Parts: sequence; structure tokens; C-alpha cells
Amino acid sequence: MDSFYLLFIVFFVASIMLQSLWIAWLNSRSFNLVQKAYGPERTVAKMKTPAMGGAVFMALSLPGTLACWLFGSEPFLFYVIVWSLPFFSAAIGLWDDLLKWSRKSSEGLRSLQKLFLQILVAVLWSVIAHGFDCLSLYPGLILSPTMTVILVAFIVVSMLNAVNVTDGLDGLASGASVISLISLAFMVSRGLESIWIGLAISTSFLWHNSYPARVFMGDCGSHFLGGLLVSIAVCGGGALYVVPSGALFGFEILSVAIQIVSIRFFGKKVFLMSPLHHHFEILGWNEVQIVTRFWLIHLFCVVSAMWIGFAVIGLLGGCLG
Repeated sequence: MDSFYLLFIVFFVASIMLQSLWIAWLNSRSFNLVQKAYGPERTVAKMKTPAMGGAVFMALSLPGTLACWLFGSEPFLFYVIVWSLPFFSAAIGLWDDLLKWSRKSSEGLRSLQKLFLQILVAVLWSVIAHGFDCLSLYPGLILSPTMTVILVAFIVVSMLNAVNVTDGLDGLASGASVISLISLAFMVSRGLESIWIGLAISTSFLWHNSYPARVFMGDCGSHFLGGLLVSIAVCGGGALYVVPSGALFGFEILSVAIQIVSIRFFGKKVFLMSPLHHHFEILGWNEVQIVTRFWLIHLFCVVSAMWIGFAVIGLLGGCLG
């Protein structure tokens, strides 16, 4: 436990310092967020806030992998697999961010292009993880290798997009990721070192990203955090752990899906705007209220799901015993 705490402190401090330097550099190069044409009017004020803060996450991937190996109990390749998914997922987001900046537009990769790259990374990673016996859906749940790879790849792509759409308010996605990582520490059976470093990275980013944000994580950051949550869950014992641990992200992506289906098939909106946090913005909630309340809802759902899960496991264990 002492070594885990040391890992957290070292990466927390290093990440805060690197992010500060990165923010200064981004400001000097005017790597500012280009707002989409739609959305609450007050978000226009954020156009001068630099984006691509998630690039620091990528820079910490290699030292994170090495630190996990030095302080952990798993083989080196195990940690390479854990950290490779967030890194290559973030690379897709970084490409998207760079295109937006170079074009001075809110449009980067086309939706189908991004989806294709996400599926490619998800499938390749799942196949490699399976080859090194690091792929698991849930303890005791055994499916065919093909079905396992397909389901895990689906979960990867879903989480990448879920975290991405959640990242729309200062501190919302980064704070929710902190809660998700803490919950995973109570679920996984392998790779706890990665959770501590992930916590250091996400909490240190929240230091700069809390309202009013000095930097946005960009697509590279949201893809990184989404990939990290899935890889820790998958390699730690069960991809399905992301269902309770990623409750808020699920609500957000579900609101987008519901809105799209309702508009296309019924010609009506269910929400004033999706994802869900924008609905409450338009209703008049201020940003800090939305973020704080969404964190609380996320925490409540995560704790409730874990409590129910542990209760069911205990009940089954008692019946079988």
C-alpha cells in the first residue's frame, strides 16, 4: 500500500507540473477550442481556453507502464496491454484535435472515420489481449474467443464515445473518471497499480480543469480516460465492471442515442439538447450545479450497483455453501 501511495504522489505532482507547462505552451500557440455552432450561448466564452490537455496523459503512459512494472506483481506485458489501449485510443482523439485546430473548425475527423479507427483499435487490442490471457468479460463467464473479442471491442468503442460526449462541462468527465477509477479498485483483482496512476493523472487534471477551466482535455483526453477505464476493467477481471463504474457515462451516451432515435423516427425531441448535461444547461442550471449534482448521481449509482452486486454474490455464495 505504501508503494501505491508513493506512485500516486509522484504522478500527481508530475502531472500537475507537466500540465502547467503544457497549458503555457498551448496558450503561446493559441491551441484554443473551436466551439460548435450549436449549444448554450454562454459556452462561447470558453473559446479562448486551450484544448488538448489530454496530450499529457499520453506522455505519462510510458513512465506509467514502467512504474507499474517496477512496483507491481504482474509481468511487464500485462502493463503494456493495460496502457496501450488508452494510448492508441488517445492517438485517435489527438488526430481529431489537431485537424480541428489546423482547420480552425469544430469539425475534425468525420464521424465514420473516427468510428472506423475506434473499431480498428478496439478489435486489435482485444485480439492481442486475448492472446496474452488478459481478456475477461466477468469472473466465471466464459464465451467463445470470437464472441468475447466482439463484446469487449463493443464495450471499448462505447466507452470511448461515452466519455467523449460527457466531456462538455468543466471538470465533469475528469471528476466522474476519478469516481469510476476508485470504484474499480474494489472490483478488479489485478493491476491495482494502474488504478493509482490513473487516479493521479485524472485528479491532477481536475486541478486545472475544474471551473473555471484553464484547459480542456480534448478528444485525446476523453479517449484516453475511456480506454483506461476499460483496459483496467478487462485486464483486472471483467469488462462488465465498466457498467456500474461508468454509470454517468452510460446515462450521457444513452441520452444522445434516445435523442437521435426520437428525432429521426418520431420528429420530436426528448431532451432540450443532448447529451444530458446540456439539457439542464438550457433549463437554467449553472455549470457548477450540474457538475456537482452529476458527480453525486454518478457516485450514488456506482455505490448502489456495487452494493447490489456484492449482496447478490453473498446471497449466492450462502445458498451454494
